[in-house]
Amino acid sequence: MNRTQRRQRDTLTRQLRAHIAEHGIEAVLDKMFGPGSWRYDAREQLWIVPDSKDTGPGRAYYCVRANGDWFKARLDTVHTQ
Repeated sequence: MNRTQRRQRDTLTRQLRAHIAEHGIEAVLDKMFGPGSWRYDAREQLWIVPDSKDTGPGRAYYCVRANGDWFKARLDTVHTQ
């Protein structure tokens, strides 16, 4: 990840944290990705949202923690069939 990408990610994370603090995570995810597009994994304590714009092999997901930290994960086609 280059410097510009890190700066963009940091900015997005700060904005996400501010919106979560004000509105709650479910409302923020509904607004960002559409109502009901996410699911909560209680074991991992993550809200998981499929990346509908991803065109790569397998499936990509946004994984968001209650504090606004997030990461993307990808499952290979072997794991999604």
